Amino acid sequence: MAILLALAMLAGVMGYLAGFFETKIPAHVRGVVPAADAGPVLTVEALTEPVIEQAAGTIRAKIETVISPLITATISSFAVRAGDEVAAGDVLVELDSRELDARVDQVHQGVVAAEARLAQTEKDFQRVQRIFRADSGAISKAELERAQAAVRTARAEVLRARRREDEGLTALSYGTLTAPIAGRIVERYADPGDTARPGEPLLRMYDPMTLRLEANVRESVASKLVKGQSLTVKVDALDRRFAAVVDEIVPSADPGSRSFLVKVSLTADSGLYPGMFGRLLIPLGQTRKIYIPLKAVTHVGQLDFVLVRTPQGPARRYVRLGTRGREDQVEVISGLAAGEEILISQR
Repeated sequence: MAILLALAMLAGVMGYLAGFFETKIPAHVRGVVPAADAGPVLTVEALTEPVIEQAAGTIRAKIETVISPLITATISSFAVRAGDEVAAGDVLVELDSRELDARVDQVHQGVVAAEARLAQTEKDFQRVQRIFRADSGAISKAELERAQAAVRTARAEVLRARRREDEGLTALSYGTLTAPIAGRIVERYADPGDTARPGEPLLRMYDPMTLRLEANVRESVASKLVKGQSLTVKVDALDRRFAAVVDEIVPSADPGSRSFLVKVSLTADSGLYPGMFGRLLIPLGQTRKIYIPLKAVTHVGQLDFVLVRTPQGPARRYVRLGTRGREDQVEVISGLAAGEEILISQR
């Protein structure tokens, strides 16, 4: 008996939850909101907007160089620091070149000695040649040839000494590091007193006039881009947009993301730096969207409703919203059609 009573109570609760004890509203009748709740009438319009593909990327410099020494020496001084603007040929780093100066001086003295020996051998050759031409028999032809060979040897020694001097002067010039391009210093890797070694970077710099955005664009969109095409780049950190031109489309897709690396050149601007995040905006065409005032939307839990004007009166209709627009407008993805009228609630 208790089991039957429990089952009857359970059936009653389920029937109540299912609405069996409430008056049903016919399916063709929509819920009508009292007229006092209605407000101004707004006709829904569809606006034409461009479809924009956004590709995230990073700003990089097309021309970037690392300054490294070609000799081993102690760093005497730096003429720049990170952030400085330099022109091509400006002095960046001075190395201790006292040892090189001494070597150049030694080589130069060798050049002077070689030139003196050449002058002496030329005089000796001229004297031997005069005696030989006099046909006195005092000097044989072999002695003349030896004197002539001595002159050629002395000339070769002078040439070799001068080449060593040029080599020393070239090495001495390596003691002063200059800017190969006009640009901006990004980073300094050493300090005065450190030992500079060949191949080890001392400075890194880039040309701010060659900044560009490198972004991965999905293949279906990248295939429509062409070199020289004008686009727009948005930099979120600056909340600004910059004109850009397609500079390069790498002819190889990433098999993982199925995207192409697209590089677009940017106009020079003092606020742009390598490493900043940017978005490449690619127009794909146009679409029609519906926007309504945000105050026309009623929120019930996680659902959004609007009041639609119908012959039976204002009816509440569920709508699916999209992104926020300008001037407190919100996009309606579904639930409304162009030409319908909505009522703005006064409550």
